[in-house]
Amino acid sequence: MESSLSLTTIWNFCSEAMILTNESGEAFALNRAAMRLFSFTSGSMESVSIFELIPDPSFSKHFKPRQPTTGISLLLGTQELNISVVPFSVSSASYFLVIIKNITEQQNLKYQLQSAKETIRFCEMIFDEMSEGVCAIDTQGKIQFYNKKMGTLDLREPQAVKGKRIFEAWPNITEETSTLFTSLRLAKSLSQREVHFTNTGKAITTVARTIPLKVDGKNIGAVQISSDITEKKHLTEMIRQLQTQGETVPTNQNEDKRKKINNHTRFQFQDIVCSSREMRKTIEHSYRAARSSSNVLITGETGTGKELFAQSIHNESKRRDKPFIAQNCAALPENLLESLLFGTTAGSFTGAVDREGLFEQAQRGTLLLDEINSMSLNLQAKLLRALQEKKIQRLGSSRVIDVDVRIIATINEEPLKAIEEKRLREDLFYRLGVVHISIPPLRQRKEDILVLIDHFIQKHTKKLGVHVKGMDPDIQKFFLDYQWPGNVRQLEHAIEGCLNLIYDEEIITFEHLPPTFRDKMLELLAEPISPSPEGFSYVPQWEGTLAEQLEKIEVLLIEKALQEANGNITKAGGKLGISRQNLNYKLKKYQISF
Repeated sequence: MESSLSLTTIWNFCSEAMILTNESGEAFALNRAAMRLFSFTSGSMESVSIFELIPDPSFSKHFKPRQPTTGISLLLGTQELNISVVPFSVSSASYFLVIIKNITEQQNLKYQLQSAKETIRFCEMIFDEMSEGVCAIDTQGKIQFYNKKMGTLDLREPQAVKGKRIFEAWPNITEETSTLFTSLRLAKSLSQREVHFTNTGKAITTVARTIPLKVDGKNIGAVQISSDITEKKHLTEMIRQLQTQGETVPTNQNEDKRKKINNHTRFQFQDIVCSSREMRKTIEHSYRAARSSSNVLITGETGTGKELFAQSIHNESKRRDKPFIAQNCAALPENLLESLLFGTTAGSFTGAVDREGLFEQAQRGTLLLDEINSMSLNLQAKLLRALQEKKIQRLGSSRVIDVDVRIIATINEEPLKAIEEKRLREDLFYRLGVVHISIPPLRQRKEDILVLIDHFIQKHTKKLGVHVKGMDPDIQKFFLDYQWPGNVRQLEHAIEGCLNLIYDEEIITFEHLPPTFRDKMLELLAEPISPSPEGFSYVPQWEGTLAEQLEKIEVLLIEKALQEANGNITKAGGKLGISRQNLNYKLKKYQISF
């Protein structure tokens, strides 16, 4: 009797609806869940057939085989059911146990989850098309969103950083140095400006805005939105350059009086800072080229100073009093570049007006065509004809215009490679390369690096209002060993970035380096090196230089601070009066383990 009561209790407390039927489908027992599903009361279930409760015609076929049937999906009104039919025998009589699971709510949740995933993917696709970079983290620092543009700016693959903690994606970042964590901690918006460098050395300037995220007053994370303002910065510099036309270049008592620049240029040969033999030879070659009106082809990597040489050649030539017009061929599509070069005639296309092109504007002067290899081969052919005939026609006009223009073209790769890969016409190369000037990359003239560092420090300290005497010797050595894919331009940006972080210091140190340089320097320090025979144990003897003795003392102080702080780098840095990041740098520099 107790066993019977126990089974009845279990039968009624099961969450699935269960019905016992005979072979003809007559239901003679329903548990409570089944009663609720079919809206029965205890006295209203006499002579009920399972086929009336579930009127689907296909349902009856599951009562014929003598094997259990599971996973039967049927609809009952608006409800979705999952049914199992289990046959059994008692005293040679056949019965069936019908187990019904109402999966309506489960399926609704599944559909809602699928819909939510589709909405998230839809939003991600929209954000991936944005021109701004977006990175969002939760309160634990896990990257929840990272779009394609941010990956382009940070040189990261979005899928490789999504779902990771920010410290895993960027090992050199700490909670103190992360703008996202700072914004989250302070609950306030932050703004900053940074300069990134691509693998090719191209400088990208960004303005980032970091905003804490809240829901119902509770912090849920932070988002950083970065805008690429490289082109805006370039245009601003061009406008500033045009506004300063006619200004007199400062004079030096030991030099001849500099000329007044009023021809759209800023540079002369005196502005080229160098000490290497290679650059002096290149300058001498360019001086000689300035005496004629032959076309000039200047080759060199990005950031070597090709336009500086082009302007200097113009200012040293007989055309110095005539216009110098520069055009980047990679900045415009073919049809727009063609109309810009040769000019337009009213009616030649919708919206066209009578407008002279760059050839006419540069009449009797110099036209600089930057990145000529970015110009289409079709337009290169038209340019070649203009150079050979010294005549042009505006778009839509039959009138031939004589032009007297010296062409200086630049290319940021080997010309023969560009010809082989169909980016430069061979005949145009020979027409432009009457005089060929090749500017060596910075890594091949390392004698110039220290001279340029001093020059850029002097140049930018005046603008930024800081007083800096020089650079830490370790940083100087790193700069000398660095390959500089962005050449002189990258070096100047790096110095300017360091000076922006100077407060009252007089020396540029590791803490002032841009993040990409800090990462690279730490990587180099992490590489295994041969241990010094003297080791790092300091013996107070009068041996070695002052710098060597000071390094040994510094190692002792760092080891002592770490011991007192039980290996806690932050606390040890506080005792020493330096940041956690700077202490990490010194630990790797001196190979200190703890």
